[in-house]
Amino acid sequence: MNKSDRKYYIGLLVVTLVAIIIRLLRPSPIDWSEGYSASEKKPFGTFILFNELNELIPGRDIETNFSPVFELPFDSSRTNLIFINSALTFDEFETEILLQKVASGSSIFISAWTFEGSLADSLNIVFQSGFPGINPSISSLDSLLQRRVNFSNPQLRSSSKWEFPSGLVETYISRFDTAKSTVLGKVEAKRVNFLKYDYGDGQIFIHSNPFVFTNYFLRDIDRYDYAFKALSYLPRHRTLWDEYYKIGRQQFNSPMAYVASQPGLSTAWFIGIIGLIVYLIFGSKRKQRIIPELHPIKNTSVEFAQTISNLYLNNGTHAELLNKKLLFFKEYLRSNLGISTNFDQSDVEQTAQRSGLDTVDIEDLFSRLRAVESATEITTEQLKQITDQIDWFYKHTQR
Repeated sequence: MNKSDRKYYIGLLVVTLVAIIIRLLRPSPIDWSEGYSASEKKPFGTFILFNELNELIPGRDIETNFSPVFELPFDSSRTNLIFINSALTFDEFETEILLQKVASGSSIFISAWTFEGSLADSLNIVFQSGFPGINPSISSLDSLLQRRVNFSNPQLRSSSKWEFPSGLVETYISRFDTAKSTVLGKVEAKRVNFLKYDYGDGQIFIHSNPFVFTNYFLRDIDRYDYAFKALSYLPRHRTLWDEYYKIGRQQFNSPMAYVASQPGLSTAWFIGIIGLIVYLIFGSKRKQRIIPELHPIKNTSVEFAQTISNLYLNNGTHAELLNKKLLFFKEYLRSNLGISTNFDQSDVEQTAQRSGLDTVDIEDLFSRLRAVESATEITTEQLKQITDQIDWFYKHTQR
């Protein structure tokens, strides 16, 4: 990852994190819509009820069902099926399957303020609906007019009775088969809202006020036990909680809500996010900028000497130029051959031995250098001859 790409990735990550933080910190308005889903924590969801059912039916896991009735893996075992929604309507095929299951010993619990279709017709049940309404602007449902509900069973009845907003318990069961049904509860002691219908070896429980099973009332210490006492009629069998016949099923507020609802898509989404983060963290460490080529330092001593000599040559100061050449030559003898710079006979012999050159040539070079070393003026010809001899010495010395 180069530096420019990294800048864009980091910017995208920062913007995403800021957007997430703002969304998490922003207060959400209360959602008063009906849902009845076990995953919903809004007032009219059933998150609390679903998570507490294990206490009501101990030793049995509560299974969530997302399939229609005709896709359920029914067998000979006895099962509890719980349907809680604003409206429930089963067709003839679904009704036949449900009644067969109940006849073999299973139990069905239905709570809705609209119950129609083939199953309702088969049981000869008719609801009288008041179409409950909710005003989201009110601070509490408890500010509304209250109606009392209670059970018929003396062991479940409450002496003080349970009070719920009148608009939420307005629906009642206006017609039912008294020969096959047992009244289990009423509103204001006169309108039936809860009954049991015996069918074969099983039972069907019908309740007309689904709001009493929602989070809003189950968080209330004075009213939560009503819902659990109503469900206590269910035997200790395997229990299926319905999530298929719910209001607003498969409705999503955003593409991300749909992605989150699909196990495969949500897994792919999180893997993609994690992969991007891992790439940002480790990708930049495994790539680096191009290492520039470093060339070795070039020895420019010869070029420098040539430049200086040309400078003096062009200016016509031959004596000064020769003086500089002598200084470089003496430094060369001291550094490379370990010879003093007196140009005497002793230096001639040592230079000849250490350079591998003939003594006559060395003596001729040194004698010329001694002759012009203290001269104030020299000719161009003299400078050229001495320069040629010095260059010859540099070229032929063994060191």
